Amino acid sequence: PEKSNGFIIAAGAAKNHAAAAWMAFAIEDSRAEEALQRTSVEFGRVDRRLKWNELPYELRSLVNRGARRQAEIAIARGVEALGDPWDIWLGRLLAYQDRHKNANARFLATQFGHELGAWLQSQRQQWERGTLKERKVARLKGLGVMLDPDVEMFAKGLSELRMYVSQQRKRVVPWNYVSDSSFRLGEWVVEQRTLQRRGKLSLQRQQLLREAFFLWQPAEAPSSMFEHPEDPEAADVTHAIEDELRSLRWQTITQRRAIFRAMVLRHHPDISESKYANDAIRFLSDVKDWFLAGH
Repeated sequence: PEKSNGFIIAAGAAKNHAAAAWMAFAIEDSRAEEALQRTSVEFGRVDRRLKWNELPYELRSLVNRGARRQAEIAIARGVEALGDPWDIWLGRLLAYQDRHKNANARFLATQFGHELGAWLQSQRQQWERGTLKERKVARLKGLGVMLDPDVEMFAKGLSELRMYVSQQRKRVVPWNYVSDSSFRLGEWVVEQRTLQRRGKLSLQRQQLLREAFFLWQPAEAPSSMFEHPEDPEAADVTHAIEDELRSLRWQTITQRRAIFRAMVLRHHPDISESKYANDAIRFLSDVKDWFLAGH
């Protein structure tokens, strides 16, 4: 009675005694409980017990510092007995992310010999059943883990596609293109075309892709496909038309149709006063299919 502090004597190597002592600390002090949780995560991230200087201050301050080795063992006993195995797995996922720059480990992925991909799949299954605690959901999403890979990957691809079209001003994505966020947009685009061709892409997703200016059949024509007039001045006019069309080809099919109609009217011999109007109209006729290709 009336004592504000004291000591709990427990041998570091006595596993049950050390665990009981840490349980008492965790019950009385939320900081100790949180520190044990952080230490569990770090255990998993480095795949070993932590050394004295790596341990949280909240835990170091609770043990006798005279013999650090024994103190390290005492803390390790507490973490191993009271720590949530889930936090250790989270640490392994962090280590995987450090190495691969991505937390969405594939099913067969391992980390330190542990089946990390299978564990991550089990977390997704628990999430689908609604049995994964909110704290754990928040931690996984904070790492960028896709709990519904199909839905979230499509949304990510759609976002990256819109950004690409907006920044590059073109709709053809090279198959090996990787975005600044390390998203393999080129491969994703090829996958969407394959799914659509096999009838495995929903109408809703097809519509979303069209709205993102998706090109179902890329037809980016090389300059050699376009024949320009031999007259240098007439060729200057058709080259200017080609440059304008190329700069606008990233837009939607509806917009491109309106653009092409306006361009035909602008260069039509009945309206244009240019002596090269006929050359311009012939050139527009030749490039119409290319400019309006795709959806």
